[in-house]
Amino acid sequence: MYNEGGHTTVRVHGCGLDFRSASQNGGFDFSTAAVNPLRIDPRYNLSRQTIGQMERLAKARFIIAENAPDIDPSKFDNEDENTLRSIALSVFASSEIEGEGISAKYIETFVTAHTEPGENVNPELRQRLQAHEDILNTYFWALNSHAEPVLTYDFVLEAHQRMFSTTKGEFAGRIKNKEVRIHWHNNDGVLIDVPTISADKAEEFLRGLCDRTNRMFKIAQESAEASFLLSAAEFACDFLAIHPFVDGNGRLARLLSTYLLERGGYNFSRIYPLDQIVLDSRASYYEALNSSQRYWHTDKEDLTPWINYFVGAVFEQWERAFRRIKNHTFSYK
Repeated sequence: MYNEGGHTTVRVHGCGLDFRSASQNGGFDFSTAAVNPLRIDPRYNLSRQTIGQMERLAKARFIIAENAPDIDPSKFDNEDENTLRSIALSVFASSEIEGEGISAKYIETFVTAHTEPGENVNPELRQRLQAHEDILNTYFWALNSHAEPVLTYDFVLEAHQRMFSTTKGEFAGRIKNKEVRIHWHNNDGVLIDVPTISADKAEEFLRGLCDRTNRMFKIAQESAEASFLLSAAEFACDFLAIHPFVDGNGRLARLLSTYLLERGGYNFSRIYPLDQIVLDSRASYYEALNSSQRYWHTDKEDLTPWINYFVGAVFEQWERAFRRIKNHTFSYK
């Protein structure tokens, strides 16, 4: 399998790979999708488990303060070894989800290269790590941002440009100019082909998404009529349906999800990264997206699978972060 011009070509030798278009299951007619959702808010139903997880998550910051009073989980210092290690793990995991990762065994080498500048790092490995370094620096740039409004079209473009200026200079920070399709393997090993918003509509849809996310975050900040967590979840699903760039959409979606969660007060990434949770549940991640995007922005839309997955992933992130705090495996300095 290889990628050419935004399309994936599959060559099958003998009895080979089962390849299926997502539209065979109905839906995915993005050519007629509205810029804004048609389903009357909310666009999903919450399971009892999801509501329970959200209730527990609401208490998380108080639990951190009680168990680790000396730690500020919202502070991202790229010179702090523990913080750097957590964000580096985030970057490595996010790249591995896309099949472009470097073994996690190099995490310590990566951290050493930043915390001990005099330390000798193999030149070949340093070159391979360069792409990860650009993404790492973008995480710190975003997580230390206090931009208002919280998310703008220009912020998204700059984040993409910072992440991929070295490796994808031609496309970095530029909206796609050709068709881009998503390909993933389901639990049965079938390769699923999923369309995204057309290149000529991508900017309009992305601007609309940023405006909608800002509006929801402002409402959540000023009243109890919206949720930071659920707004971040909706953003991720919508962003990946738009797929506004030629490449790097998945990694940028996860970076922006982390950024939005941190801005919403879900300050766990300094202790344990969300990207690792997604990597560990990669099949469920794609299944939830695929199910939720089937009738995206139509009156049949139902984001329930994705919302339940996303909240569950953040809850698992919190549980792993809390275990690190309880076991004193994260420095409180």
